[in-house]
Amino acid sequence: MNAKIMVERRVYSNLIKFVIETRKMLADYSERPEFKKEWLSISDIEIEFGLSRKIIDGFRKKGLKANQKIANGKILISRIELEKYIIKK
Repeated sequence: MNAKIMVERRVYSNLIKFVIETRKMLADYSERPEFKKEWLSISDIEIEFGLSRKIIDGFRKKGLKANQKIANGKILISRIELEKYIIKK
């Protein structure tokens, strides 16, 4: 089904500007060293992925592997495992 959506020029222009700014922002983030860590803490995941602690805990209960050396210690999650888990969902 082909449907045409009519959009005002002003709205379309703002949308294009938003896309360009978002691309620039993502390019800047990909170059920052804190976004290239192999192991992420809960706070790193909250900042980088925008996921809350409650959601991350839910992922862990459903099978996301995490590394915690001691009880009540810092929880670390592999970036690769997290990305695979999110894509799989």
